[in-house]
Amino acid sequence: MVFIVILAGGGGERLWPKSRKNLPKQCISLDGKQSLIQRTYEIAVQIAGEKNILVSTRKDLAPIIQEQLPHARLVVEPLSRDSAAGMGYACAHLLHENIDDVTIFMGADYHIPEITRFREVIALAVQLAERDKISTIGIKPNRVETRFGYINPGKLILQTSVHAYEVEGFTEKPNETLAREYIAHGYLWNSGMFVVKPSVLYKNIHQYMPILYQALEKIKKAHFDEKEAYQVFDSLPKVSIDYGVMEKTTDLVVVRGDFQWDDIGTWDSLDRILESDSDGNIIQGDFMGINVQNSIIFGEKPIIALGISDIVVIDTEDCVFVCHKDGARKIKKIIEKLDKHPRLNQLLVF
Repeated sequence: MVFIVILAGGGGERLWPKSRKNLPKQCISLDGKQSLIQRTYEIAVQIAGEKNILVSTRKDLAPIIQEQLPHARLVVEPLSRDSAAGMGYACAHLLHENIDDVTIFMGADYHIPEITRFREVIALAVQLAERDKISTIGIKPNRVETRFGYINPGKLILQTSVHAYEVEGFTEKPNETLAREYIAHGYLWNSGMFVVKPSVLYKNIHQYMPILYQALEKIKKAHFDEKEAYQVFDSLPKVSIDYGVMEKTTDLVVVRGDFQWDDIGTWDSLDRILESDSDGNIIQGDFMGINVQNSIIFGEKPIIALGISDIVVIDTEDCVFVCHKDGARKIKKIIEKLDKHPRLNQLLVF
């Protein structure tokens, strides 16, 4: 039996203004149909079955996620404290219920259009996890990408139709020159997916993040009392699972994922996952244009354009955001400035 925990507590700032603090990217639809988390949930159901899926999120997002996934079981963190606390909290819940089956931790905003090969890769990761390893999925790069961290695979440890390796090391998000070097040397993208028994991950948290472990034990002993959990989480620093555990543990292995995968993180990433028209434009809403090419245009009101290319135009009910595609990945600069603005900071929420 396999469980899946979908990690859905993030903010998704890079898809502002469609994504807001109280309606982050995992809860929005980019194709006019399903939200990202609804699509991810469908994939999870095909892998593990609906009864074995948990959705981990923070308290303020629980109502909207439950509305979108009415049959899902939620694990509700009192506060967002990054992936180490989120995964640890989910493990504590599973172990509290005497569940120690191999568990797949995956993000809520992955693009995996075909799951046949994904199943094969996951099957090997599960096999290794059953041997008390922590399996991470390293994606074989298909382009130069500076938005992801990279994993350096070491010695080949298992080969079926899929390959698994020891992990030589993690690298931070590189510049373009370094990314090219990493790809040339066979590095893999760090997908953020982990396959592990809850007890094994909990043991590693105990060893490498003792403060978090003590906090989780305190919450368990209080039977996950909401007030107690809030007070404990409020004192915790924000630490990623990569930094807190994965870069230190000797239990980690990497399984090479050569299936189509993307992390929908920025507006320009839509070029890879949504269909474009004959001029290379991705359009959602009423649009009329003359001499408009390779642009991304989302509108709640009709949008008319003349003579533009490689532009992102996002129209919402309360603002319009415009940038060149090359600047889409720098949107955090806008978020930081808005956050300090005495009047426009209201645009960070709906």
